[in-house]
Order: sequence, then structure tokens, then C-alpha cells
Amino acid sequence: MPSSPHELSAEEIVFKLPDISDAEESDAVAVIGQSRAITALSLGLGIQSKGYNIFIMGLPGTGRRTALMKALSDYNPSQTIQQDKAFVFDFAKPLEPRCLSFASGGAADFKREIHDLIEDTKRIVAIHSESDTFKKKRDTLIADFEHAENKTLSDFEAEVANAGFQIIQQGEGDDQSTDLAPIRDGKPISFDELQPMVGTGELQESEWSALRERYYGLMDRMKSVFQSLKKSRSETDRRVKELRRNMVAPVIEAQIELLKTKFPESKTAQWLETLKSDITAHLFYFDKARAEEERTSRRKRAPQLARYGVNVISERGLDTTPPVIFENRPTLANLVGSIDLDPELGDDGRSGYLRIRAGSIVKASGGVLVLRAEDILADEDSWPYLKRVLQTGIVEIHNPPGLLSQPIVMKPEPIDVSLKVVMIGGEMSYDLLFQSDPDFQKLFKVCAEFDSTMERNRESEAKYAAFLRKIVDEEKLRPLTKDGIAAALERSVRLAENRTRMSTRFSQIADLIREADWWASREGKDRLDAAAIRRAVEMREYLHQLPEEKFESMVLSGEILVELKGMEVGKVNGLAVHDRGYYAFGCPVVVSARVAPGDGGVINIEGESGLSGEIFDKAVLILSGYLRSRYARKFPLSITASLCFEQSYTEIDGDSATAAQLCTILSALSGLPLRQDLAITGSVNQLGSVQPVGGISEKIEGFFSVCAKLGLTGTQGVVIPRRNAVNLILSDEVEEAVRAGRFHIYAIDDIDQALEILTETPAGREGKDGSFPGGTVNGLVSMELKRMAEVIKSYET
Repeated sequence: MPSSPHELSAEEIVFKLPDISDAEESDAVAVIGQSRAITALSLGLGIQSKGYNIFIMGLPGTGRRTALMKALSDYNPSQTIQQDKAFVFDFAKPLEPRCLSFASGGAADFKREIHDLIEDTKRIVAIHSESDTFKKKRDTLIADFEHAENKTLSDFEAEVANAGFQIIQQGEGDDQSTDLAPIRDGKPISFDELQPMVGTGELQESEWSALRERYYGLMDRMKSVFQSLKKSRSETDRRVKELRRNMVAPVIEAQIELLKTKFPESKTAQWLETLKSDITAHLFYFDKARAEEERTSRRKRAPQLARYGVNVISERGLDTTPPVIFENRPTLANLVGSIDLDPELGDDGRSGYLRIRAGSIVKASGGVLVLRAEDILADEDSWPYLKRVLQTGIVEIHNPPGLLSQPIVMKPEPIDVSLKVVMIGGEMSYDLLFQSDPDFQKLFKVCAEFDSTMERNRESEAKYAAFLRKIVDEEKLRPLTKDGIAAALERSVRLAENRTRMSTRFSQIADLIREADWWASREGKDRLDAAAIRRAVEMREYLHQLPEEKFESMVLSGEILVELKGMEVGKVNGLAVHDRGYYAFGCPVVVSARVAPGDGGVINIEGESGLSGEIFDKAVLILSGYLRSRYARKFPLSITASLCFEQSYTEIDGDSATAAQLCTILSALSGLPLRQDLAITGSVNQLGSVQPVGGISEKIEGFFSVCAKLGLTGTQGVVIPRRNAVNLILSDEVEEAVRAGRFHIYAIDDIDQALEILTETPAGREGKDGSFPGGTVNGLVSMELKRMAEVIKSYET
């Protein structure tokens, strides 16, 4: 039986879960204990209006990704039509490629059809170029031109001869030119040779002038003749091209009209019309391409025909389900897309559109883009651009500055996109973004918040058990026994720090099962029973216990001063938790107080030295309020009290030491010693009520471990807030010690109960006149505070 009315019995302390019966077992479900988050996901995915993007908030391992995948598996918005996207050459603006949209699978079909069209055009052009009909009509046109050309040249030559001149060729190769030379004595002679004759009298000045005048007139006439012949030749070439076009165009036009029926979307039809005009206007491209292919024996399309390609940047194929894209590296290029630079071609206007690459946003259009908040927010360019896309529904593919050493002047047509963005963040991340970014409030209207714990009942336990069995089956681990499942569930309750709750950090429990299986394999076990689960817990703790063991070794060696017997004034064992994130352990810390008359109030030594946090400082200020309201309503509080965490050299925070601090102050004031075989934890408000604190199990186990190593006396124990009784999930060693009466746990509601346990003296109730009974803790404190006030008053007067 408990020796004190405040001591908890073994039945109140020991926590064991019963085995899950066969009748209670249920089928595994994808997500357990997150109904609120599931509802939020359904809401966000169900509403297609602007701004209903989703932010998933919660601790890792709480089923965030699993819940999202389950929600996405059922996601099929009726209003969204899946589309493929492709870029094509803009014949009017080569540096501004057009973007065409197609129904799912349509882009690949369109690309294949255009490829076949170009290949057919090459064959058609080749066939018609070799056809007798074309050759006959072409040769007729050329013959007519050559006949007219020969006649014109013959007439001009006769005209030149009649004028006493002859047509001559000067120079060689590219420097060759046509000129006229005078005829003298039946032979052509240059003007340089004639000019000296004028000086000797062999050639009259009038004849020389007339000769030069006829020369310039004939040169003008020759220029006019050559220009006329050039114009005639161009007209002949045009008529040959028109002849070819008239023969080939009907076939090409028929094929393109057929494509329009297959791809009736207006924008696509408009581009097909421009394609038709460009092909018929550039049939010579196909001659060049055929000649180059024959010369090089290449199957690769010739550069002249690169303008007729189709660059499919987003293809859904026959899949009608919305795309779900997980972008793990959301740089601006990965989100938006990029334009690859061909080092051989540079920024080539004909084929540059073929090097446009889509980013995650385009690929996720019509579906969902999933990002981690920490990744997207870490990139200073990506987050603003993503917000702009969600606001405008438009993506402009470009290369971010600095991505390539050579700038690309191409400006592809903006792409219309419609997508939902799901961001996954940690605890409080939605709140921080909502308060700091006005755009975020409008763009992410749904927060799916994942709780780190869930209610514990027989139904949730059965679902948890099914989840554990699913892990075992999927990963082919050793089978779990019923007591093994119960042990794993107890661990989940321990992580939740509440007997009525279970942890939803399923990944940690799944890891526990995996580690238990590994240890079982080392020990030759064929099943995962309770002992195997506890073995895994022990080994996990062992791997992380190095700092804890070092602390305990310093206590055992006397390097850290901790008294576990006797009684002392103004000193008590407090309890602290060292949380490493992945492992937390409790340890005793000596809390001391010294008091004297004065007006300094309660001095926080840690605070004065910069070693305390804001919550700790607030808790110390509360102590002054308690002293003033409890004992000094009729006289001024005239005390200077110093509080210290002895041998503490790192920053501390939290208010869980308030009860220990207040007890040491009251002990110092009353002169009553405090038990050193007990440790105390708890937060105190200004009314003297003791409030629950965190890490209660770790604190108890930490103090117990030190006591056990120094030797249990049978009187040692801890004093905790009564409201923390529901948080007790203790180790087997502590529970066994409590059963055997070698360790004790006391639960209190207010500071008076703590004082009675620690001082073994009645606290004393306040009378109607505001006084306390003599000989009680509160009576002695009140008397001392009055004395201090009188001392201060006597010095002031």
C-alpha cells in the first residue's frame, strides 16, 4: 500500500496493453488516425476553383505521403481534359515557336503524321521531277527561253558588228567580264591602243569621239539586254517552279486537308494551313534534302527540312488518369523547362524549337504537382515563379540567367496550364507562410494537417495491428505474435506520451519491427514476440545512450554532485530532459535557492548569465507573483532570492522546473530542509497549481537509473504533477521497482502537497484572516517574509 495519500499505486503506474484478439483484428487500411487530414485532401482535390491548392503539414512519418498517394489514386476531376503539348516551327516568326495542344495521345499521332507527310512529299517531289510529263513541260519552257535568249544575243551581236565592235571576254574565272572592242583592219583593238593614234594623226579626233560615243551607247544597250535576259531566266525559273507546284500541290493539299479532319482544333488547323503554304513555296528544299541524303547515305532528316518537325514536350499517351509529378529538385529549370543549346548549331532558328524541354509544371498540367516546401522555398527563383504560374495559369519556357554561357534569343509561345500543387511541409510551416506571404494565403486555401498522435481504442488498436502485419507481409519479415503486437503498440503509446493516445509516426514503429526482425535473426528466433520487440527497443536506446552514460558516470564519480539521501535547506533534485531529436533521456539536476532581505525579487542566475530561454525566464517571474499574492498581501514583499541550476553550463528552457525552484525558495525562507532522496518536476502557475510537463517518463527513468546505479534505498522516488499520471509509460525496470516498493512516484495537484512530501511537515491552510498556522511550512514562510519586510523598513527609517 502507498505510504502517502499522494503516492501512486503500482496499478496506477504499470501500463500494459492486452493482446489483440482474432475477432478484433481488421483489414489493413492505407491511413490510420488522420481523418481530419483526409477530409482536407478530399476538399482540396475535389474543388477545381482557383487557389484550392493543398499544403500538407505535419511531422515526417505520420503518413503524409501515404495519405496523399491514397487520395491521388482516387483523383479524377471530371472537368479536366488531359492534353499533350507540342512545339512547331512558326514560319512567319522563326524565333517564336508555336505551342499546339492535343487530346491524350494526339501529339504522338500528329508527330507521326507530319513525319509521314514530309517523307511522302520528298517522294512525290522526286517522282514528279522524274516524270515524263513534267520533264516535257519543263524542257519546253526552257527551250522557249533558250531560243528567245539565243535570238536576242544574235540580234545584239549583229547590232554590235554593224557598229564596228566585237563582244570580247576579259579576265578569268570569277573575275571574267564581258566588254566591247572596236574593229580596225578586221581585228579587235582596245581603246588603249587607239588613243596614241589620235596623237600621231592616224585617227581623227572626230572619229575617236564618235567611236567612244558608239561604245558607251552599245554598253548601255548590252546591259539592258543582259537585264532582260536575266528577267526572262527568272521568269522561266518561276514558271518551272509553278509547273512543279501545280503538279505537286494538289497531292500535298489533299494530305493536309485530311490531317485537318484528324486534328480539327483551330490552332492546329491554322498551323497546317501555313505548313501547306510553306511546303509548296519551298519544294526546292526537298530536292536539296534528297541530293544530300543520296550523297551522304544518311537517314537523318536534312537541315533544310528541320523546320517541319514536331517537338512533343508533354505526352500522356493513352493514359486518361491525371498526371502526378513528384519534383524532388524544384530548380527553376526543372519546374519551368529549358531550351537546350546545340554547340554545333548554336541558336539556330530553324531547329531551335526542337530543343525545347518541358518542366514539371507542364508535365503536371491537368493533374497534380507534388513538392516539398523546404525544397521550393530554398530556391529564390522557383517559389516566385510558381506563384506566378498559379496566378496566371501560364508557363513561359526560357533558360534562367546563367544556365548557359551563350544566351538564347528564342521566345517560345506561352503555354496554358491547369494543375493543382501539393506542398508538403513540417509542423507550423503553413502558419508561418500564411502569416508572412500574402500570395500564399490566396493560392493555398487548404491545409491538410497531420496529427502526430491519435485516439487509442480497441478499433484503432486493431487497425494499427493490421498495419503492422501488412509491413511484415510486404517485407517478408518474421511473423508477429499477439504479445509482440501489444509490445509494439505500447511503444506507440510511449511515443505519443499519453496512455489514451497512440503515435501516428508509423515509420518509427515500422522501423522498430524491422530492427526486431534483424535482432531475431541474430538470435535464431522464428517469431517476433514481445521479448523481440523489447530487445529492439533496448538496442536502439543502447546505440544512442552514450551521452546519458557519460552523465551517469560523472555522477557516480562525484564529478557531478547529486545527493540521494538526507535533507537539506534550499536545495532539491530537479529533473531535466536532454532531447537529441532522435533520442531523449532524463537526468537529475540540483536546484538551489538562497534568500535575504532586499528588493531584488527573484533573481534568475541562468537568465543573468544568458543561459536561459524565454519560457524559463517567464516561469521565474511567475514565482514572484506567487510569493506576493500568497504571503505578502498585507506587507511589501522585501526579498532577494537567487535561483540556480547547479553545474549547468548550457542553455536551458521550459517551465518544468518551476515547482522545484519554488520549493527551494520556500525551504530557504522557512528553514525546513527538503528530502534529497526525491526529485520533483512540474510547472507552477501564480495560483500555486502544479501543471503537467513533457518528457515525464524520460525524467522518471533518468532519475531511477541514477538511483539504481548508486544503490536503491527503498525511499527514493519522484514527485510529478497529478495531471501527468496519464502520461506514464515506464520501462519494465521502473515498474518492477515500484511493485517491489523500492521506488515511489508521488502525484500532486498544488505546491502545498509537494511541500508536505518534501519537508514531511504540514503545509498549513490559510485562515480567514489571511494567516497560516504556526509550525507549518506556509506559517514559517509568512513569518520570515514579515521579518524581512521589517528589516528593510528599519533600515529605511
